[in-house]
Amino acid sequence: MVTGKGGIGKTLSSFALAQMASAMGKRVCLVESSAHDQLAPLFGSEPIGHNLRELRPGISVINLNPQDNFRDFVIKHLGFATLFQKVFTRPIVRSFIQMMPGIAELTLLGRLYYFAELDVEDRFDLVILDGYASGHFHSLMKTPDAVLHSGMAGPVIEETQRVRAYIADPEKTAVVLVAVAEDLVVSEALDFVNKLQGETPAPLAAVMLNRTFPALPQTLKAADYPAELQPGLDYWRDRVVGEEAAIDRLREGLEQFEKSFGRKLPLYRLPEVGAFNEPVPKDELLAWMQAAVRV
Repeated sequence: MVTGKGGIGKTLSSFALAQMASAMGKRVCLVESSAHDQLAPLFGSEPIGHNLRELRPGISVINLNPQDNFRDFVIKHLGFATLFQKVFTRPIVRSFIQMMPGIAELTLLGRLYYFAELDVEDRFDLVILDGYASGHFHSLMKTPDAVLHSGMAGPVIEETQRVRAYIADPEKTAVVLVAVAEDLVVSEALDFVNKLQGETPAPLAAVMLNRTFPALPQTLKAADYPAELQPGLDYWRDRVVGEEAAIDRLREGLEQFEKSFGRKLPLYRLPEVGAFNEPVPKDELLAWMQAAVRV
């Protein structure tokens, strides 16, 4: 499950991880739950909506919406097709369900569990969620415990227990946080990793820093370049200095995280490469991910 502050590249990172897994021979299910399809354009596809489609060899994509997700959860996950047709299709029941706190989040998690564990037709090796922005994602990961303490009983609670156990299993589930090397984002990232680890069952696996500048070459001398290039060199120098300070602060925060929770979070930095054209060429994307450096 990939999360991070909005606008820093988590969708592209999810897409890239799917491409890497596919290149390794894995069958991948790439999932989002968004009002607007953000993954389909990366494949050069029209919006796909709530329809599982193979957009590249080995990569199937779906954009789950809450209404159809609830239907699939009840029919495919719980196995109550007749009950759904007789009860849940009634307008008053649909309105009641939409008002239930956490039901959209629970069914989203249930569908991830279904694709990973119960889908005998597709048999995916890996399910990747292009997740919500970090604040909403934190709430999503708290949903199973909220439902389990809600006082409800029956099949929903039983399935929630299964879903929670799956999410909490570090052998099966991993959360990757995408960030950038900026002071405010680093502060939010450190706050997020501590809250997520301390308040939810979701196991963090890594932090990825997107759009980092390469270090200045040691042989670079400003005097060797014409005056019109000096502003660019100054920008490069200032950005690298600022990024390195933010990375040092993040590294120190993750060391404290390890002391607090007994888990080491790997930190990777991805290079600044500008914007990719859509559809994103597979080779360029793989080269970008392979350029990642562990800090």
